[in-house]
Amino acid sequence: MGLLTEYPVWFILLCLLLGATYAFLLYFRADKESANPWLRWVMVGFRFLAVFLISFLLLSPLIRQQLTTIEKPVIIIGQDNSQSLLLGRDSAWIKGEYLEKLEKLVTELEESYDVRTYSFGEGVTSPMRTDFNEKLTDISHFFSEITNRYLNRNVGAVILASDGICNFGTDPYYAARDLPYPLYTITLGDTTDHRDLSVKKVLHNAQIFLGDEFPIEIQVDAIHCEREHISLSVKEKNKVLKSVDLPVTGNRFSRQIAVLLEAKEHGWHRYMIELAPLEGELSLDNNRQDIFIEVLDVRTKIVLVYDAPHPDLGVIRKALEGNEKYELIERSSEEYLLASDSAALVIFYQVPSLRGVRISESVTTQLPSALFVLGSQSDLPAFNRMNSGLLLSSSHGSYSESYPIINKAFPYFTINKALTRLIPQLSPLQSPFGVYQYSPLTEVFAYQRINGIITQFPLICFTHTADQKRGFITGENFWRWRLTNYTQAGDHLAFDELIQKIVQYLSIRQDRSFFRVKLKPDFLENEPVVMEAELYNQSYELINDPDVTLVITDESGNNYPFTFGQTGSIYFLRAGAFPPGLYTYHAEVTAGKDHHEKRGSFVVTPVNLESVNLTADHNLLFRLAESHRGKLLHPDELSTLPGLLLQNEEIHSISYVQKIFSELINAPWVFLLILAFLTGEWTLRKYTGL
Repeated sequence: MGLLTEYPVWFILLCLLLGATYAFLLYFRADKESANPWLRWVMVGFRFLAVFLISFLLLSPLIRQQLTTIEKPVIIIGQDNSQSLLLGRDSAWIKGEYLEKLEKLVTELEESYDVRTYSFGEGVTSPMRTDFNEKLTDISHFFSEITNRYLNRNVGAVILASDGICNFGTDPYYAARDLPYPLYTITLGDTTDHRDLSVKKVLHNAQIFLGDEFPIEIQVDAIHCEREHISLSVKEKNKVLKSVDLPVTGNRFSRQIAVLLEAKEHGWHRYMIELAPLEGELSLDNNRQDIFIEVLDVRTKIVLVYDAPHPDLGVIRKALEGNEKYELIERSSEEYLLASDSAALVIFYQVPSLRGVRISESVTTQLPSALFVLGSQSDLPAFNRMNSGLLLSSSHGSYSESYPIINKAFPYFTINKALTRLIPQLSPLQSPFGVYQYSPLTEVFAYQRINGIITQFPLICFTHTADQKRGFITGENFWRWRLTNYTQAGDHLAFDELIQKIVQYLSIRQDRSFFRVKLKPDFLENEPVVMEAELYNQSYELINDPDVTLVITDESGNNYPFTFGQTGSIYFLRAGAFPPGLYTYHAEVTAGKDHHEKRGSFVVTPVNLESVNLTADHNLLFRLAESHRGKLLHPDELSTLPGLLLQNEEIHSISYVQKIFSELINAPWVFLLILAFLTGEWTLRKYTGL
């Protein structure tokens, strides 16, 4: 500790001189006989010290202190809290004797170290939990969490207790490669392959359409079941839909089984895939797996109207036929006028044309969505009379080679990197050359580049009103774009995605209801069900004054009531996690005289990853310990761990020296000292009569 000042040291002499001068003038010019000499000298000292301290404080002196703190090494203990630890034959030992040993280890380490305990599974929790109910094991998340939390801390070592079974996240070995601390691993679980049947994996489409046949691909694994027969059944509502019987031909048997089912009813369907148990199986939890499939009753109907064949029609057909959500109907302009097809979107390919029948404005204005493709066979004056949102003034037969230039500020949909790389390689479209006029509501996806000049002419654009959407492709021969896509990438995915996104934007009807509930169609059993709701008044302004109530009903008819919370101008509900199953909901709200209701459904799918693989991976734990200057330990060796940590020279305390500077004037004792000097002097002066 010391004193510092920004002024030269000799300024302190001036402070001493000032105090001495003040005291001399005050006491030694007076009558010497008026007070005892020793009292006079005491008062002189008090005055001298008070004036000196006050003047010295004017120099802004600083107090320099040096603090030394010792930080103990931090020992981090991570305990696997996943379900797989209790699915083996040593589950009783883990819940009993092992946890007692672990608690004793923590108590012993706390005497010499700063011990931090964590449990991990789906996430990372502190302090440590040992209920072993986590449905996933993500060891990589544990490593990344402690790396972030203990950056620049004196971490002595990390102790990881697990069975090594990792079924979520990245590979723990690579996730821990930058871990700078010694890593000790404790092996749990059983590495022995036990007799077991399991439904390893099920592949299926999440959505299918009513009346379709759809496949379910099931991977079945069997360990130590040679010469047995596997009985696989697919059920719905306890009714067996399909059954398969097959022999096991080896000790480690795996087989892909394809089952074909038919979608007979729309809505959500719960299918149970089950293996008949065999005697001596280690666990029956992995013999069954439930899947949920949504059957849609309608496809989005798209009508393609044209008057003459063209290669562009073929690529539109290919792009839409590859997506099961769409049903494509082709019509000539004459057939379209005679038919009464109601469709989500009508594509007019060079219609109205120079050779077909005229389609009047009264026909197109009734359509909610339409896409117009212009080309050499388009009747442009007839097209302009439709008042579709785009006017084109062009002399007949005047066309230009137009390359696409993407508008990066286009708001309606995004394109992937593959299409972004493809666009500069695309050949030009043959576009009518003239003056393009469009409304301020039009958003341009791609502009025309003609003879190297980027114009403001739209090549692909969209416009919309409250109830109608219109799209325009002002050029033909985009079939070449699909060929270019195949030449560059070996497939047509990028081009097909562009056509599908154009169709998807135009065919989706905007929700104009006053009350809307938004949620995902499916949730995992370990994630909360989250919903949002919006309420509009008659002017379509968001309001959230009235309460919105919601009732969720499960398959057994049990009701779970909730009330939405107000967040900003919308409603929000976090209903929590639900068990696997099919659920319906009914939301309602009363705003003034208007009563609104919404009904829907969602599904909660099970998470069975912990029961799929029950063989502990101690090799992973060994590699982690070896690569981080640690050691692999069995649970019976927990008592030796404190000694190993003590022998490790990397684990030691760290001393931190901190210099602290504070202003002397802020010290309370300085004020009290000056006050004591002045008070003592004043008291003596009153006593002596000076």
